[in-house]
Amino acid sequence: MRCLSRENTVPHGRRYQVFDPVMTIEAGETIVVETINHMTPVVRGAEDLHAHGSEEYQERKETGPIFVTGAEPGDMLAVKIEKIEVVGVPHAHGSGPLLDRFPQKPLLFPYEDGRIVFPGGLSVPYAPMVGDIYTTPERPKDNFFDHGGNMDFTEVKPGNTLFLPVFRPGGLLVLGDVHAAQGDGEIYGEAAETASDVTITVNIDRRYRSPRPIVETDDSLICLAGRGVLFESLKLAVRDMTELLARLYGVEREEAYILCTTVGSLRTAGCVCYNGKSMEKWTLAALSVPKDLRKI
Repeated sequence: MRCLSRENTVPHGRRYQVFDPVMTIEAGETIVVETINHMTPVVRGAEDLHAHGSEEYQERKETGPIFVTGAEPGDMLAVKIEKIEVVGVPHAHGSGPLLDRFPQKPLLFPYEDGRIVFPGGLSVPYAPMVGDIYTTPERPKDNFFDHGGNMDFTEVKPGNTLFLPVFRPGGLLVLGDVHAAQGDGEIYGEAAETASDVTITVNIDRRYRSPRPIVETDDSLICLAGRGVLFESLKLAVRDMTELLARLYGVEREEAYILCTTVGSLRTAGCVCYNGKSMEKWTLAALSVPKDLRKI
């Protein structure tokens, strides 16, 4: 199995602007992608908890781009997350909505016996997910999240498949910002951040053909959409799900709409929160429907 090392990252200032791939793979190939931790490539201890703005700080550097042979604009990349392994020690240096009461400070979250340990000794099960994953858009200023990005959606996790629209030949897949544990919304501003080794299998999909990301789990399909306000995000997610169900199940659009708005489950899966003040720049809507749909 080939491995893309964590030395191959997209510089922060060139996000969505790197078009030369660092690896070319075949459709159906399984690879390991090494990702860095944003405070330093790999946090091993407190000495690696570099402050925001320091020379060692690695803000928004993800690994890639990866060129998938045969992927063309109009296709989707089907990225199955096979496995995520922690490298180093998870940490955070966040803030959240109560910054006035709880000042920002660097924190280590040790990984012990399959659990992430928080200050005070409370722990949660290890639940890794990929926070930032995208295909490279045609233009850097294209609508955020239509091609993926820093969605921080917890269902981008082992066992699930993320479908991303292709806008450039090869897709130019980039991923990073892995968390050992996180809740929807990333309220603290960061999660249990970690360097990692992510095993993925990448295929080309021409079945779903959605203009925005889709997540497929064992029992549901989830359409993702992000815009400046929740209602706009919701409208896009509903529209995408309506089109998807009508095409997959051979029903009229109105019939698909009635189903997805009646039994679909909406999650407000993310929002911008910086230094304790909501910036209200975007809201990620996740609309899921069960896969067990049958025509009677």
